[in-house]
Amino acid sequence: MGRSRRRRLVLLLLLVLLSFPAQAGLVDFYGFDTMLLLLNPVVNLGEIKTDPLDPTLEYFEAERALRFILISASDNWQLFLSGGDFQSGMDRIPLERMEWKLSGGDYRRMPAAGKELAIRSGSVKESWLYTDSLSFRLVLRGDEKPGSYYSTVMLTVVFP
Repeated sequence: MGRSRRRRLVLLLLLVLLSFPAQAGLVDFYGFDTMLLLLNPVVNLGEIKTDPLDPTLEYFEAERALRFILISASDNWQLFLSGGDFQSGMDRIPLERMEWKLSGGDYRRMPAAGKELAIRSGSVKESWLYTDSLSFRLVLRGDEKPGSYYSTVMLTVVFP
């Protein structure tokens, strides 16, 4: 990579860091050439919705719920998604009941709790700046107990 390109990357990193307030857990640095920035650290699935074509189908959905920026000068990278089951006291809803999609994509099932799923890969040949958002949908089966459920979802950058 040329010197001028590296300087532009460092300048952009400084501009990004100055433009968004950084809090613990919102910015991850992977060496000197890659940064993952979460623009909103908490996702609320919102109010329950009913499918207009099938009134028996109820779900929670949060579109464009998790926005992120990935800046990388690395030759290759992969973005992984993982998480844990939804918990409310002793009650739980398995994570694989939730679905995810990148903007413009179709919903896919989450992996089981503790398992990782590669959701995107790229290289500096394509672009050194990647921005996107994740949407989430949790379809209810009717066997869930009422409560305030929470889960932790993680985005991780890996260099194969």
